[in-house]
Amino acid sequence: MATNGSDASPVAIPKFRFLRSYQWQWFRSDLVAGISVCVIMIPSVIAYAELAELPPAHGLYAALAGMVGYAFFASSPQVVAGPDAALTLLVAGAIGPLAGGDASKAAALAAVTALMGGLLMLLAARLRAGVIADFLSKPVLVGYLTGAALILVSTQLGKLFGIRSTEHDFFPVIAEIVRRIRETHRVTLGLGVGLIATLAVLRRFAPRIPGALVVSVVAILLSVSLDLAGHGVRVLGEMPRGLPSFAFPIVSLREIRELIPAAAGIVMLTFPEGILLARAFAAKNGYEVRANQELIALAASNISAGLFHGFSVGASQSRTVVADSVGGKSQVVSLVAAAALALFLLFLTPLLRQLPTVALAAILVFAGWHLIELREYRTLLKLTPLGFGLAIVVALGVLIIGVVPGIVLGVMISLVYLLARLARPPDAVLREIPGTGSFHDLGDAAEAQTVPGLIAYRFYSPLFFANTEHFVLRVRELIKGSPTTVKWFLLDLQAVWEIDITAAEALSRLTDELRQRNIVLCVTRANRPLREKFERIGLAAQLGAANFYPSVHAAIAEFRRQSAEGENNHE
Repeated sequence: MATNGSDASPVAIPKFRFLRSYQWQWFRSDLVAGISVCVIMIPSVIAYAELAELPPAHGLYAALAGMVGYAFFASSPQVVAGPDAALTLLVAGAIGPLAGGDASKAAALAAVTALMGGLLMLLAARLRAGVIADFLSKPVLVGYLTGAALILVSTQLGKLFGIRSTEHDFFPVIAEIVRRIRETHRVTLGLGVGLIATLAVLRRFAPRIPGALVVSVVAILLSVSLDLAGHGVRVLGEMPRGLPSFAFPIVSLREIRELIPAAAGIVMLTFPEGILLARAFAAKNGYEVRANQELIALAASNISAGLFHGFSVGASQSRTVVADSVGGKSQVVSLVAAAALALFLLFLTPLLRQLPTVALAAILVFAGWHLIELREYRTLLKLTPLGFGLAIVVALGVLIIGVVPGIVLGVMISLVYLLARLARPPDAVLREIPGTGSFHDLGDAAEAQTVPGLIAYRFYSPLFFANTEHFVLRVRELIKGSPTTVKWFLLDLQAVWEIDITAAEALSRLTDELRQRNIVLCVTRANRPLREKFERIGLAAQLGAANFYPSVHAAIAEFRRQSAEGENNHE
C-alpha cells in the first residue's frame, strides 16, 4: 500500500539499494522496458528542447542525466523522470526574455534554472516542507495546464504554417498568424496536419503504439523520399554526436535573481505531479513510496540535468506508463533507457538530420491539446463552482500575464479563498434526531436552541485571529435569538483543532461575560492537544474542570439532571 506522503523517515543517500535487492529474473522485462522508453522518448524530448528554443540535443541531455539522477535516489521503483511539456513551457517563459534569441545563453539559463529548482527541492526535503506543494490546488493545476496548453499550441503555429513568427506571447502570436495567413507554406501545413491526424488515429485505435515515434519515422521517410527540404520544408539538420560533458553553467547574479520565481514554480509543479504518479503506481502494484524521498530524487534529477547541459525535468507519466505496460519492475529500466540513449547520442544522431521540424510541432500541438482537461472542468463546475472560476482565472492569467505570474496568481487566490473560508466558516446549532437521543448538525432549522435552556454550538474551523470576532458575535446572536432563557452554552469543539492567543483571550472574556449573565459556558469533545493548550493558557481553570464533557449527549444529560434537581428544590 502506498504511504500517505507524510513520512518522517530520514532522507536516504544513494546506496544502490534497488540493485542489492534486485531479482535477476526481472532483467529481461526491464531491458525491454528500458529500450522501449528510450525509443519513444527521443522525438518528444527533442520537441521539448525546440519548445524551450534550445538546441535539439539538449532535450536528449536532459533526459539522459535526469533519468540517472532520479534512479539512484527514488523510493518508487517504476517512475521514469525526464522532460515534460508543461514544465518545459514554464522554463521557456522564464529564459526566453533573458536569452534574447541566443541559443548558448538560453542553454546556460535553462541549466541554471534546473539547478536552482533542484536545490530548492533539497531544501524543502531537508525542512520536511514538501507539503508546500499542496498549495498548488486542483483548480490552480487545471487552470495552469489549460493556459500552458494554449500557449504550447500557439508557440508551434508558426512552425505548423511554415511562418517565421516574430511574436512570443499568446494573443500577439494568434494575431500575427491570422494577419500573415497568406504566407502559409502549404507543403509544411499539409504535412503537419497529416501527422496530427495520424497521432489522433493512433491514440484512438492503437493507444499502445508510440505515436510520436511513428510520426517521426514517417516524417523522416517522406523527407528523404520526396526531398521535402528542397521544397522549402525546414528539417532538423545536423545534431552533434557524443555525450554531454559536466559543466557548471555561468550566468549573472541579476539573471539568477530573475530566475528564482521560475525555479520556485518548477518545485510547485514537479513535486505534486511526481508524488501523485508515484503513489498511483505504488497502489497499482502493491509497494510503498516515501514522499520526502521522492522530493530528493526529483531534486537529484534536476541537479544532474543542470550539470550536464539539460533543463528542468519531472516525473514522466507517459514513459512510466510504457515501462509498466511492458513489465518494467525497477529503476534498472531508467538505467537501461539512459544507456540506450547514450548509444544513440554516440552513434545514431545522423538519423535525425532529415526530420522535418513540423513533425516536432505536430507532436507538441497534439500533446498540448490533451493537456486541456475538459472533464476536470465539468467536475469542478458540478462540485465547486468557485473552483471552476479559479481554474478559469488561472488559465487567463497564464495567457495574459505569463506562466509563472499566472501560477502565483492562482496560489494567492487559493490562499485568500482559504483564509476567507476560515474567517467565516460554517457553524451549526446541534439538534436531536427524533427518537434517538443523539445530537447532530441537521442543517437549517427554525429553532435557535438545542433543548430548552441550552444551546449546543459547533464551529467548523480552528479559532484564530481572523475569525475570533465572528465567533463571539455568533455566540451573542444565538443567545439573543433563543426562544427561552439560555442557562448553558455548550461549545462542541470537535472541529476546532487549534486556538491562537487572540482567540484564547476572546474566549476568556466571553466566559466572564456569560458568567455575569448567569450563563454557564461548557466545552465538549475537545481533543487532547486542545485541552492541554487550555490548561497552559489558564482557560481550563477559568471554565472549571466540571464544565468539560466527553460528548454532547453527556453534557445535555447533566444539564437535564441539574435542571430537574433545581425544580425539585424549588418545589
